[in-house]
Amino acid sequence: METLIESQGWFVLAIIFLISLFILSKATDTLIDHAVSLSREFRVSEIIIGATIVSLGTTLPELSTAVVAVLQGTTDFALGNAIGSFITNTTLVLGVGSLAGAIPVMRTTARRLPFLIGPLIIIIVGSLFSSSGTIQPLIGVILLLCVPIYLLTAFQNKTNGANTEKETPKRKYNAGMMFKEISIIFFSAVAVAFSATVLVTTVETVATRLGISEAIIAGTIVALGTSLPELSTTYASARKGYGGLAMGNILGANILNLLLVLGVSISLSSGGLAVPSIFYQIHFPIALLSTGLLAYFIFNTKKLEISNLEGKVLLAIYIVYLLFNIFPN
Repeated sequence: METLIESQGWFVLAIIFLISLFILSKATDTLIDHAVSLSREFRVSEIIIGATIVSLGTTLPELSTAVVAVLQGTTDFALGNAIGSFITNTTLVLGVGSLAGAIPVMRTTARRLPFLIGPLIIIIVGSLFSSSGTIQPLIGVILLLCVPIYLLTAFQNKTNGANTEKETPKRKYNAGMMFKEISIIFFSAVAVAFSATVLVTTVETVATRLGISEAIIAGTIVALGTSLPELSTTYASARKGYGGLAMGNILGANILNLLLVLGVSISLSSGGLAVPSIFYQIHFPIALLSTGLLAYFIFNTKKLEISNLEGKVLLAIYIVYLLFNIFPN
């Protein structure tokens, strides 16, 4: 398949890229929907479903492409997609959401900040102090060990805020419907894996022809593509007055991008995940800046929301991030 993709012209490559990105997004949505439906059939609490299946499912596009990239030796792609999605969610998605309506920032979200700031600092410091300029697999293991701790914390926060759980109508399942649900989940997972493989191979081919790093494409175009579901849901939530829900989803997606996606990517890289110089020049500084602004919004007791003006500042940072990637020199 790799040879077949590499032999295609620019137009066909663009079509393959868009189709694989579309399939990746749709297959992920389908997998999440049917996994939630099946979980309800087994009477799993919606709180647990939200803290596990939905939270993990929203990072599935980044996770699947990162794993494929590392296995194919395209480590720039894995790192670029994870950090790029982190930046895109924090700046573009929150910025666009704030244009639709103010996004409330609950002080309780401060409990989740250590899971956001800590991993980011560990990754940056770990690569800086490595003699080979790589993030060692041990750091990936540490990040993965933090995943269950974070999920447990998220679960406890949700249970503390809800005394009763709403009853939702349950579908009557028989053996045939159960088999159908499981089959849909299985084939959706296959579609995710296949589309991720095609996407990574296409990006690698384009980057090689253009003579640029996969990190740039992964951190901009691919990161934007995998963040489109969050972008649409955040805008819709803010417009309908549920901006607080959008903030929670973005925080969760960013934390799992660092802990799970990068944790798996770093752990799978036998010699460590190499960090190109462009990350120290562009990606890491922008990620730290956007995280700092996010912390400011959370601890700013005068407003307790991301206003329209602050959203424009976030959008300006995203534009700067894009320009630095397009014109790195």
